Amino acid sequence: MKYLTIIFTMICIPGFISTACSQPDIDDLVHSLDRLYRSDDSYTEMSMHIVTEHWERTLTMNAWSHGTDNTFIRVLSPVREAGMATLRIGTEMWNYLPNTNSTVRVPPSMMAGSWMGSDITNNDIVREITYAEDYTYSYTTDTDLTGDTAEGVVYVRLVPKSSTAVVWSSIVCAVSISDTIPLWEKYFDSHDSLIKTVTYSDVQEMGCRTIPSQMQVIPAYNEDQSTTITWSNAEFNQGVDENIFSLRNLQSR
Repeated sequence: MKYLTIIFTMICIPGFISTACSQPDIDDLVHSLDRLYRSDDSYTEMSMHIVTEHWERTLTMNAWSHGTDNTFIRVLSPVREAGMATLRIGTEMWNYLPNTNSTVRVPPSMMAGSWMGSDITNNDIVREITYAEDYTYSYTTDTDLTGDTAEGVVYVRLVPKSSTAVVWSSIVCAVSISDTIPLWEKYFDSHDSLIKTVTYSDVQEMGCRTIPSQMQVIPAYNEDQSTTITWSNAEFNQGVDENIFSLRNLQSR
């Protein structure tokens, strides 16, 4: 899923500027969205606040990435989850559980399951999909899908290609024209029914880049449920020790 790449490989490039009354070249805009949170390597510090019908909790964690294939995440708090870790190498994924001192490979049958009890799935972490290569796209003014129109904002509808393995049939993305920062994404099924909404907010300078520092995922089936990711620190292209992305490091505390 697009927003999981965002979570763990945050990067942005300078947005191209356009007048508020004109549409940017759509190819340029889509490529800009693809590159928004990507880098050769990254280190981030973040929190993940999860709200469900029966409970809520906040996890703090650190994450490292290298290219598009390697991701390592370590949970720092709360105490009960501290030391839990996830390693992704390509399409392979492992979780470390400190309470049992065990490393578990995530099988294909569990890839659709929730990651850390959030609205993010294991599949989201390992899937590496780009809008430019894996979707067809066009500007849209269909307010039935966007739900709103705003001055200085363009709306892009993205339809996955037949070879793109996703469970939704389209995405509508609202993008600020002035800086090409995404405002929200809405995911729809084949009947144009909303599946979930991802919103981006609190734009800040981090690691010498301008990025939304907060992302929230709300499933359509329960609007009282949500997962909110907030980045407190981010560093890009500073170099990452490749030994971080190993089973040995996964099992360390």
